[in-house]
Amino acid sequence: MAIGELKCPSLDYVYRMTWAEFRIRLFSYRRQDKNEWYKVREVSYQVYVSNWQDPKKKPLSKDRFMPLDGSKSGVTDAMKKRIKEVSEQYKIDVQNGRKVIS
Repeated sequence: MAIGELKCPSLDYVYRMTWAEFRIRLFSYRRQDKNEWYKVREVSYQVYVSNWQDPKKKPLSKDRFMPLDGSKSGVTDAMKKRIKEVSEQYKIDVQNGRKVIS
């Protein structure tokens, strides 16, 4: 990783590197990688919006289209709770032999 992504010139350089220098290089790599993902998101969002037919309906925002801040899911705690309740009821219905609509 240090030679490829962090652009260190040699393995000897990596061994002589201090922890602080490694952290600085790692921070820089992550920042550059995030900037690349912003570019990818911008291009893919423009492709998504360009095919939009109805101008009265607004498409998703960029952050909802492809979140980059670490939030992976738009599922709230209430939604998770409801999903759990429904799946528990489904298991009970299957065990009791009730007809379950799929």
